[in-house]
Amino acid sequence: MISVSVPGWGDLDIEYLVIDYNGTCAFDGKMKESVKEMLERVSRYIKVFIITSDTYGNIDSEGNTIGFSIIKVGKESSSQEKAKIIKELGPEKIVAIGNGSNDVLMLKEASLGIGVIGEEGCSKDLLKEADFFVKDVNDALSILLHPERIVATLRD
Repeated sequence: MISVSVPGWGDLDIEYLVIDYNGTCAFDGKMKESVKEMLERVSRYIKVFIITSDTYGNIDSEGNTIGFSIIKVGKESSSQEKAKIIKELGPEKIVAIGNGSNDVLMLKEASLGIGVIGEEGCSKDLLKEADFFVKDVNDALSILLHPERIVATLRD
């Protein structure tokens, strides 16, 4: 578990990371090696779920080498399905990371929502719902490994 108390925000006791695949931890449908390494480090403290609507249609073959729990959602209702997963796991225990419009509800539901700009950019709608933004997914994962950075960013 990752625990941190943020003045003016409250206490965070994170047990799960739910992270979008395409555009967040993968580029053009392929997991970035540096991201996989960071996810392995984060998974020492919290359980990692990779969530995807499988834009490139290759998550089944990619999933064999990723080594984390993968949740596949429908392409037509991915926003609602991602939010439903957050609700089922318990929003108060979750940090969610994403970049796209279909990640908005997921970040809104989670206890902590981190937006990633990355190579594919970031949806304007996500800008309204994330608690904070980073330029790269590795920055977001590094923040989880150094929770005092969450305090520095979110405290009143």
